Amino acid sequence: MTAKINKDSFEYNYKRLEEIMEKLESNIEEYSLDDIMKYYQEGLKLIKICRKKLEDAELKIEKINADENG
Repeated sequence: MTAKINKDSFEYNYKRLEEIMEKLESNIEEYSLDDIMKYYQEGLKLIKICRKKLEDAELKIEKINADENG
């Protein structure tokens, strides 16, 4: 049985961002300007998603700590 991929997860979005960065860092000459722009836009979107998820996690941790400390 295959695990369902959660495309909304931090892990999925971060991995996709890493894939884009690797493509552009190691093989940029293989892509057209349109492709590069497409990857750049997708990368910005992924960064925004990852930042939001990290901020949400930080808020949850702060709330947990506040609840534990009374």
